[in-house]
Amino acid sequence: MGNLSAWEAVLEDLELRVDAAARSIMGVTDGGRSGSGVAGSSASAGSLAVSASSTSEFLGANVLAAADSAANWTPPWGLGAIPAELVERVRDLLHNQHKLIGELETARNLTAKHLAAVRAVPPKHDARASVYLDVAG
Repeated sequence: MGNLSAWEAVLEDLELRVDAAARSIMGVTDGGRSGSGVAGSSASAGSLAVSASSTSEFLGANVLAAADSAANWTPPWGLGAIPAELVERVRDLLHNQHKLIGELETARNLTAKHLAAVRAVPPKHDARASVYLDVAG
């Protein structure tokens, strides 16, 4: 059954790519609990800027790596129809891909919020002037 083994290899490759992409965004979508985002509401403006910048760089580097991996993937051809015994595995893979898309959207939105917070910090003018940053809002 060459068709079955070829399809299994294709599915294995896709599952590994989905797993790698999911691991690459861990810490961004969980609100920093994995150590890459803002750790708490008492963060200073400086640590907020560093955390947001770090999160953005982290996500950017991983998204670029995932995009590079996706660019190197070529769709298989000549395999024929998916064997019946692999249909459930294909459904699981599709479900995981859709879930990852949602997580990537969440990560993108979180990064946009972090960048907006960084941009909201006024440039340093006078060291004697007070600067307040609303980290709760």
